[in-house]
Amino acid sequence: MSAEIAAGARSRFQRFGYAKTSMQEIADDCGMSAANLYRYFDGKPALAVAVAAAEQAAQLRKCDEAVQAAGAELAARLIALFHALIDTSRSQMKQAPLLFELGLNVARETPELRERFLTAVETRIESILKNETGEHGVPGSDGAKRQARLILTACASFVLPWLLQNVPFGDPRPKVTPLIRCLLSGMTVPSNQPA
Repeated sequence: MSAEIAAGARSRFQRFGYAKTSMQEIADDCGMSAANLYRYFDGKPALAVAVAAAEQAAQLRKCDEAVQAAGAELAARLIALFHALIDTSRSQMKQAPLLFELGLNVARETPELRERFLTAVETRIESILKNETGEHGVPGSDGAKRQARLILTACASFVLPWLLQNVPFGDPRPKVTPLIRCLLSGMTVPSNQPA
């Protein structure tokens, strides 16, 4: 039932925005009383977190599909991941701007959700590195985990929605390929350096 409620809330948030949506309206859309709705969610902020988490999960599924379709080359798979992150964020900005805004606000107010998303992206990068080169990442380095953190840090402007919204460095998509190729060509980090 929680998933159905979150889907109803998503629909209303997408049409009217978070601020202009009440719990009673969500309950009406779901065919239940507001009191019953509170049995599943503590309030509208909890519903917003559920909707934002579902949006993040959908974005990550699209990223996984893009990586799978990219072929076997390491750089191509990483480029596909970051292109998918950019494209899905841009798509939501255009097609569902109120949901995009909701996601930004929830990520700002709920550090756990933000951290979970960044960890999921980092895990995907690490997996790509391990699949290409075995358990230890790129040869001659300190392992895929350390490299994944470095790649994520270097590519933050492709991942963080508020940077994609404001594009402080211009259109990020054309910058993905040269940055990934540059990072992969020099992926050695001294073992005494923190990731």
